[in-house]
Amino acid sequence: MLTPREIAFATPQDVGGPAHYRRICKAVDLPPLADGYGLLLAVDDDGAKVTLVTGDVQYVRAIASAGPETLAGLLLFGEAAEKFLRRDGWPDEWI
Repeated sequence: MLTPREIAFATPQDVGGPAHYRRICKAVDLPPLADGYGLLLAVDDDGAKVTLVTGDVQYVRAIASAGPETLAGLLLFGEAAEKFLRRDGWPDEWI
């Protein structure tokens, strides 16, 4: 089971431009998408940091706009967690 702790966005606009965005994508082996990625920064049952990545930026923005109580109550497991790509660590550890 994964428990999201924070939300972030890896889009050209959110990370300081196209060059930095491409560098982030390369660091985590993701193809650059025009709209970028939505990220759920989570921890697993052992406390390890994990980033869940989706190309559906609007979905993650909807979670963010729902407020902190929604994120605090969100648990991902099974099929829900499988809708995301999983990357070890959090973005601040990637580059």
